[in-house]
Formats: sequence, structure tokens, C-alpha cells
Amino acid sequence: MKTSDVDSRMSFSIRQLFFALSSVLGIIALLHLGRTAIVPLAFALLISFILYPICSYLEKLGTGRMWAIVWTILGVVLLIFGIAFLFSTQIINIVREFDDFKEKLNDVVAGVTNFLNNKISLIPELNEESLREMSQRWFSDKSGGLVTNTLNNTALFLTGITLTIIYTFLLLLYRRGLKKAFVNFAAEDKREQYASMIDNMQRVGQKYLTGMFILIMVLGVLNSCGLLLIGIDYAFFFGFLAAFLAIVPYVGTTLGGAIPALYAFMNYESYWYPAGVILMFWFIQVLEGNFLNPKIVGGNLNLNALVAIMALISGGLVWGIPGMILFLPYMAIFKVACEHYKELSPISYVLKDDLYKKHDKETAVERKIKKIFKK
Repeated sequence: MKTSDVDSRMSFSIRQLFFALSSVLGIIALLHLGRTAIVPLAFALLISFILYPICSYLEKLGTGRMWAIVWTILGVVLLIFGIAFLFSTQIINIVREFDDFKEKLNDVVAGVTNFLNNKISLIPELNEESLREMSQRWFSDKSGGLVTNTLNNTALFLTGITLTIIYTFLLLLYRRGLKKAFVNFAAEDKREQYASMIDNMQRVGQKYLTGMFILIMVLGVLNSCGLLLIGIDYAFFFGFLAAFLAIVPYVGTTLGGAIPALYAFMNYESYWYPAGVILMFWFIQVLEGNFLNPKIVGGNLNLNALVAIMALISGGLVWGIPGMILFLPYMAIFKVACEHYKELSPISYVLKDDLYKKHDKETAVERKIKKIFKK
């Protein structure tokens, strides 16, 4: 083999690969083990991104920094409580109907199982009455564990909310000192560029939250109007619940549509109601995936679908539902950080949304299409 051929071959470092994999596994383990404290901090960081302009505006009006933060956080808390109060009546009515819903669900499960047994003869000794009794016993046995899990999850949720509020207050209070401290980690001739990177990361987080808020409002109105036209009770509750679940990409929209469809199936005699709900949510999901989300949120994040799905799955494995919500915006923030480092620029290229696009010259048809969209 010639010397020139040997020199042209690519090099590979086992040591660098080992350190890279060890670092990734160590970060994942740290995130999983410290999720009780890190998850509220992650939420607080995103919330502080979107509340920062409001606090700055109040400070420019002459309000002290601490009081500006207090009034901003208090306004957000009151807004959330106001929204919860608007839906409280519908939530109470739905909870009251839970016993009737459970009985109807028992009847449906018993009827379907009995039908399958008659056709396929899987368990021929069971009849519909015995199946109904088994289903009722199962609900009774699970009710105790359900109450216990509900209490535990409620306690964890309230703890997380409290920590998130405290973290948000402290991040907004110490924002300048924290930024200065992080900038000092960089070399003296790179500090201005490092500060620009931090500002870009803050803007990405702020745009994501703003876009998600607008998307939830638009989807909530569309879902509620569609359910009202179909004739489903508690249309606004189910509509905005599905819109809020849309925070979790792909999975949330499907789950948000399945809940009112199941409710319509259990409470209405005609099967046209659940069919109409399914078709309505399918249409809105297509509209969201192809127009609303890319225009409102996707343009701000600029992540390709493969990375979004991987972030969704990874977040669910590490942090559960909060991870499915948080990993997507933090992946976009991570992409911004990679763009400022030469060694990490290939990673930022892989994360981009225009990964599939051609980089050759535009054709005449492409130029005409661009002109039409510009007009």
C-alpha cells in the first residue's frame, strides 16, 4: 500500500468516543436521578425567558426589580386560576358523571367480550352478567390504588409548582449576575460572542413559549367550535383540554381527540357523534401539522421531524410527561449553542429543519413558487 493512500485515510479515536459516550450517559443519569429538582428548574428557566420582557418593561416604568417580578408572577398565577375557575363548573359536572360513565364502560366491555366469546369461543363459560361483575370488581380493587396514586401525584405536582415559582423568581432576580457569571467562563476575547449566544438561546425559548400559547388558544377555539357544532356537552372544556395536550407533540393531539370521542361514544345513542368527533379532530390535526404548527411554532424552533420524535421519546424515558414537553424546546436551544462552536457545528446541521432540502441551484418552477408566496 502506498504511503499517500495511508495518509488519506480517516482517523478514529477510541478514547474520544469513550469520553463522549460516558459524558452522555452521565448527563442522562444525572437528569433522571435529580428530576425532582431539575424539572421545576427547567420549567422555571423557560418561564423566565417569556416573563423577562414584561419585567423589563415594568422596571422601565420605575417599578423596582423585585416588585416587578412579584407583580408579573402574580399576574400569571391569577390568569391560570381564572382559567381554571372558568372550567371548574364543567369539571365538577364531569366528575359527578363519572359513576354513570363507569357503569356504561362496564356494559360496553361486557358486551364486546361476550360478543367475541360467542363468535370466537375464547372463554365460553363466561356470560355477560359474570363479565359485568368481574369488571365492577376490577374497578373496585383498583379504586384504592387510584386514590393513593392521585394523592401522591397531586403532592408531587404541588411541590413542583411551588419550586417552579421560587426558581422563576430567583432567575429573574439574579438574571444579570447569572449572565455575567456564565460569560466569565469564556475566554476574554470570546466573551462578547458568548453573550450573544446566551441572548440567542433566550430568544429561542421565548419564541417557543409565545408560539405555544398562541397555538393553544387557536386550537382551543377551533376544537370548541367543532364540538359545539357536533352537539357535544362540555365543548369548551374538551376543546381546550385537547389544545393544552397538544404541548406534547404528536401524542398529545391524539389523546386530546380520543377523550371527547370516548365521552361521545358513552353518552350518545347515535354513533355519528363519536365519528363526527374523530373526523373533526383528524381535520384539525392535519391543519395543525401542515399549517398552524409550522407557521406558529415550527419556524421558531427550526428542528426536523426526526429530531422532534427522538426528543419526545427521550424526554418521556427520562422525565415522563414533563420531559416530553421540555426536551423539544431545549433541543432547539441546544442547536443554537452548537451553531456557535466549530466542533459542534455538524450537530447543529443535523438538527436543522432544512436538512432534506437541496442545496443546488433553484429551478424555474421553484423560483415561480417563491414569487407566488412572496406576493
